[in-house]
Amino acid sequence: MPYPARPVPQVKNLMPFSDNGSSAAIGHFIAYRPEEQMSEADHDLAAKMQPAIRDAAALAGIEFDKEKWSYQQLECQAVPDHLFLLFQGHGGAGDVSLFSAAIPRAGNGHVRIIPVERRGFALFSPAPVNALAMATFNRIRAEEPKGQSPDWLATSLCYAALTEPRFEISLSLHQVPDANLALSFPPTLEVGQEGESMVRFVDVATPQQPMQWVLTFDAREQLIKVEHFPAPAYATRIVP
Repeated sequence: MPYPARPVPQVKNLMPFSDNGSSAAIGHFIAYRPEEQMSEADHDLAAKMQPAIRDAAALAGIEFDKEKWSYQQLECQAVPDHLFLLFQGHGGAGDVSLFSAAIPRAGNGHVRIIPVERRGFALFSPAPVNALAMATFNRIRAEEPKGQSPDWLATSLCYAALTEPRFEISLSLHQVPDANLALSFPPTLEVGQEGESMVRFVDVATPQQPMQWVLTFDAREQLIKVEHFPAPAYATRIVP
């Protein structure tokens, strides 16, 4: 029996992020650098932009001048043309404020602030799942040069570090208290039919409570949703 038929359109390559990452780059997607170890150029840029950072922090309700502040640099492999600074202010016991600042290195954009905590409390909603934080991150990435296919894991880790900064973190895998933490499931990328993608990974910077991240990007690489919740704890042992 003859059947009506029509050609099936060629399937699109739904890969919003690069899948050609080098294993040698694992562990270097982000890095924390104390103020005294910053390069001279980055330190000078940070000092020059202090007034702009103060003004942007004031718009977020953060009193940048009235507390004792310190900062460190966050290096993001996925967003190399911005200088990221993580600020921490102490106003007394339980009175801690945190925010991240993004400074365009080429001077062709605005200083942008991602508030994390104000005097010990989250602003509106926790920073990792805050819609304003996602919108700010998308604007920062839009100021990066075009033409490079971003790395999916490096991009996600950069967002996680900006919205949940670590001021005390191990720089060596040998310093991790429990080696079994390495048995957490590896990062994964799920790509939907319309080109949207979900990036999953587990943050084990706090060994007592690993946290799972799920970041959803649309087909235009815009971050549109973040889930951040405690990862299940499993008892593990090494099998001979």
